Amino acid sequence: MVEQKIIAVIPALNEEQTISKVINGVKGYVDEVILIDDGSVDNTAELAKKEGAVVLSNEENLGYERSIDYGFALAAKREATIILTFDGDGQHSPEDIPHMVEPILKGEADIVTGVRAYYPRVTEYLFALVAKIKADIKDPLCGFKAYHVKVYKDLGYFDRNSSIGVQFIFNAKKKGYRIAQRNITIKKRKDVSRFGRKLEANWKIFKAIVKTI
Repeated sequence: MVEQKIIAVIPALNEEQTISKVINGVKGYVDEVILIDDGSVDNTAELAKKEGAVVLSNEENLGYERSIDYGFALAAKREATIILTFDGDGQHSPEDIPHMVEPILKGEADIVTGVRAYYPRVTEYLFALVAKIKADIKDPLCGFKAYHVKVYKDLGYFDRNSSIGVQFIFNAKKKGYRIAQRNITIKKRKDVSRFGRKLEANWKIFKAIVKTI
């Protein structure tokens, strides 16, 4: 049996309050952790290195999609079999990782998307409705997902139209890749999300909805 290499890709922007705990929890379930520091002005990158993560730093804030794209490219270069995306804000539970990668390890799925019990924004409910109708995906914006690397290598990119990665899932589905969905545990975030403040976040999500319709 071929050994499976699991690499976690964590995008982060000014997450010094949570990143050490997040990486310390994640690395117990994966082979490597890649931290994409998206122009942080705090100690996020330094703390990630101390926890043993491979750190790739953007000189300026490039956004979620490009950060994940860089992380995917590096994970593929480091011979990942499964690429796991995981948020750096402490909202995701590392204990859910085995549950997320299991369908891929068993050969039952090529992508596994996390499903949250609730969405913090009205626009997320709208996006979920669009994704459900278009591709039978319940929670397209959940940042906790697992991908077999062959899907990334086939499509060649993560996101090129600012769809927060949702178009990647839609394109994979169109090409016949199998998508599984698993319920995950979510802890409430105390500060501003990676999408920004409420109005900014809703606008970004609304634009992504328009681009994927």
